[in-house]
Amino acid sequence: MAVTKIAYKPDLTSEEAMQAFKKQFEGKYDVEPARPGLVVAGRRDFVIKKNAFSGVNVKLEQGDGETKFVYTGYAPNQAAGVLVYLGGGVILSYLVWNSLTREVQSFIESAPEFK
Repeated sequence: MAVTKIAYKPDLTSEEAMQAFKKQFEGKYDVEPARPGLVVAGRRDFVIKKNAFSGVNVKLEQGDGETKFVYTGYAPNQAAGVLVYLGGGVILSYLVWNSLTREVQSFIESAPEFK
């Protein structure tokens, strides 16, 4: 799990944040609300999907005087996630998800919407 603080933006909503991600990753990745029924759905606002094996789930958190994103890599397809873990466990899952997670972090840190 990664956490990136941004400029304090108490009026920023998760929907507005998701739209910024959609604009950035349009045509490259799918960005959509976390679906009910997913394990992460109650804890995350939206997901960024690269493919069945690689995605990042994201939550916008508003705290006392701070705004931050909490995000982590995951396999959007449950069967693919099982294959990743069986194929190499945590190390393989880290390698599969790490590049997309870094890309998300880089966007959060550089996006004018979050400054």
